[in-house]
Amino acid sequence: MNNRELINCANQSKFYQQKLLHVNTEQWESIPFTTKNELREVDEYDLLGVDRSQIATYHETSGTSGKPSPSWFSHNDTLQEAKLLMDSDLQLSEHDLILNRFPFAIALPAFILYWTAKEAKVGFISADQWNLAAPISRVVEILQKTKPSILAIGSNEAIRLYHVAKAMGVQFPLANLRALIVAGELVSPSRRKYIEQLFGVPVHMLFGSTETGSLSLSCKEGHFHLTHPKVKFEVVDQQGQVLSYNEKGYCVLSTGREGMPLLRYFNEDIIEIQEGQTCSCGNEAPVLIHYGREIESITVNGKTFNFYDIQEAIYTLEEIPFQWQLQQIDQTVTFFLQYTKIVDVTSISRELSDKLGFEVLVELSELYPIEHYIQKPKHTKTTYIEKFSTDVLVAE
Repeated sequence: MNNRELINCANQSKFYQQKLLHVNTEQWESIPFTTKNELREVDEYDLLGVDRSQIATYHETSGTSGKPSPSWFSHNDTLQEAKLLMDSDLQLSEHDLILNRFPFAIALPAFILYWTAKEAKVGFISADQWNLAAPISRVVEILQKTKPSILAIGSNEAIRLYHVAKAMGVQFPLANLRALIVAGELVSPSRRKYIEQLFGVPVHMLFGSTETGSLSLSCKEGHFHLTHPKVKFEVVDQQGQVLSYNEKGYCVLSTGREGMPLLRYFNEDIIEIQEGQTCSCGNEAPVLIHYGREIESITVNGKTFNFYDIQEAIYTLEEIPFQWQLQQIDQTVTFFLQYTKIVDVTSISRELSDKLGFEVLVELSELYPIEHYIQKPKHTKTTYIEKFSTDVLVAE
């Protein structure tokens, strides 16, 4: 979509009708950014770009970085979401069977996968991560029984599933499984490679957000090619000036989604756009590199490390932890690491310090007790009728 089409789309919502009232939209860079705070504070229906009769779904952000913001999708939007995955390097076919682990809650990814499955005539299994009837140990069993070709799952949940399966005596790669789709958080190149080594299949990353919808599904090389027909990307510096290719800055997005159009949305992510080069997947479109949200970065001794940098340090260690957390107190950074075997903490601390360029502390911690998740908690429907044998009662 060109600039004028994006502006016309935005003007379908009351929010942008008011926001652009005194703006010269003929000068693109004079259009003010839309901020996360604006989306949080405005009336949800003022963001709607279609009549209520055309609403397909409503979603909200997690609220991890503040008050949740809304997101509307029209019926046409759901088709566009499906088309993005259908046209991707994943190469879906009617022979595929997707096992979805994303939660069918107010979040978005599970719905994108379901819309795609319907349009592509792909089989679909729901094993919702937040559903008490589908604990991770049961998902391992379903994987063995149904033999899906694609596992759609959060990146950290994928690592947890692998280790729970291993503790249950299940080894990967599994029969028929040909790919993972991960979403919900940043996955750096080394983290992607690590997950691929665990499962023995390629990992495709779904880049997007609840507010924007899906923006790109990475190719087999892990590249986010910018081919979405209804999205415009900009990279800006701290003063809001647009940067050129190969410069790191803040992400600004304009989307022509019917349900909730966005115009120059400053989403607080740090990105870089590299000029298109011939990729082994055959796509020559520009490539986006996602470095994570600004809130996920740390600053030590005047130097800033984003979430991408931290992941690269973790997932290039000689001994990669099963789970990890980072804590910063003033200038002191401590990594809490969980391993499934005995490791040399001193050596790991030294290695992490060398990779990051400053002294870090390392402590071993049980962040995710695997033994607890091997057990299957009993979650059933409400029992309304109970029957007992009088013989049993008498015997007791």
